[in-house]
Amino acid sequence: MGAQATDANHAQAADAIQTLRNIALGGMAAGGAYLAGKSLLQSLNHDGQTQHASESVEQYERAGTRILILGAGFGGLMTALQLDRRLGRARDASILLVDRGNTQLYFPLLWTVADGRANPNDAMVPLRSLQRGRSFHVLHAEIEGIDLDKREVQTSAGPRPYDILVLGLGSVTAIPDVQGLRDHALLFHSPADALQLRNHVIEALEMAHQCEDAEERQAWLTFVVGGGGDTGCELAATINDYLRRGLLKEYPWLVTASPRVVVVEQAPRLLPLSKEEVSAEVQRILVAQGVDVRTDARIERVTGREVHTTRGAIPAHTLFWAAGISAPDVVRALPVGHERNGALTVDGNLRLPGRPEVYVVGDAAWINDAVSGDPVPPTAQAAEQEGRYVAHAIAAQVAGQPLPPPFHYSSRGHFTLLGGHTAVDEVGPAVLTGLPAWLLWHGYYLAHIPSWHNRARLAADWALAALVGRETGELRLDTEVPAGAARG
Repeated sequence: MGAQATDANHAQAADAIQTLRNIALGGMAAGGAYLAGKSLLQSLNHDGQTQHASESVEQYERAGTRILILGAGFGGLMTALQLDRRLGRARDASILLVDRGNTQLYFPLLWTVADGRANPNDAMVPLRSLQRGRSFHVLHAEIEGIDLDKREVQTSAGPRPYDILVLGLGSVTAIPDVQGLRDHALLFHSPADALQLRNHVIEALEMAHQCEDAEERQAWLTFVVGGGGDTGCELAATINDYLRRGLLKEYPWLVTASPRVVVVEQAPRLLPLSKEEVSAEVQRILVAQGVDVRTDARIERVTGREVHTTRGAIPAHTLFWAAGISAPDVVRALPVGHERNGALTVDGNLRLPGRPEVYVVGDAAWINDAVSGDPVPPTAQAAEQEGRYVAHAIAAQVAGQPLPPPFHYSSRGHFTLLGGHTAVDEVGPAVLTGLPAWLLWHGYYLAHIPSWHNRARLAADWALAALVGRETGELRLDTEVPAGAARG
């Protein structure tokens, strides 16, 4: 009886410590939500005084300088915002931003969507809210083709001529020609993918629950991630954390079945583009959290039941692919210089060689830094710096002034979110880990998203997740009503 009482006391103490930690985290997030809400009300009072007039096709075509920006990602949108600041309404110039959607996606925040701590809308900022009171215009349309000789872009809303073109069409996930990969791999590139990840992991646990065969149950509880770069490492950590801190509380009888997350990376180390110190720390944390890391391994074949690698077969029903990016088809189709992944080769001023009226920013550009000579990484902060630079160059071009010096990228840091209230943040020469790095990751992206509305919702959602737990129910994206659902 004494030993049982001691064990019970220890369990109660552990629960109390966990509760206090959740309350502390929730309190910090709630405090952030209060400040964000207060600032939101102030910004609403200000924004209500500003309006934005629409621009007709005729007005755009009659402008003295027609600046056409394709893609509202980090690079394209930053170009539009900075051109508004530099050109404003004073000059005879029209700035038109074209995108297939009407929101900008803050991709890093999707990790908190996938692990049940936030909603998809929290990671997306409506373009119209950013357009309010500014001099650029937005066209919601698909890009169907680009004619560099005619200086015209064909969109689903009709052709748009240009005098200056900015290509910021981003990238798509590159899927190599590996047997079975296209048929079985799941991707992570959008809010829908984040919800699908959540749904798929839940569905896998439900299938494991139905299995009587131990090997088949383990196959459903094994999740393979192809690629050990930034996306692959954060993806593996997200799945592992969601399983162990969220879902398995609903399936306690599956804990003994040992859910397994495996990262397969063909390079000798994780995060091959980062410092070795950062790579080693990320791998150390992932392994400590129970993730199986396999470097110097390549996926050779995929079936519905196994992932075959150069280091043996892994029985698994799930493979997430996160290895590499490629330029979209409309970019690859341009008759100019391309790199191996389809990105466009640009000069020091981020222009297509021989076409001084065409600039490229973001993942669609292959840029060599003017100082180091190294390729600029395809990250959000690099794309934003490229957008600022291109806006400066265009403003100089419109004014008939010399272009700025060749582009130089200056990193503000590297942030990798891992599970268990930890992260690895590289800020200058310092490398932070643990809870301080985890808080810095959340604080950085909370401050970086340009919408008080989103900041307030994110802070509130993170606080609620810390206090009452994560979302553990499927949110299906189809229109079929589940069997037995109430119809009113």
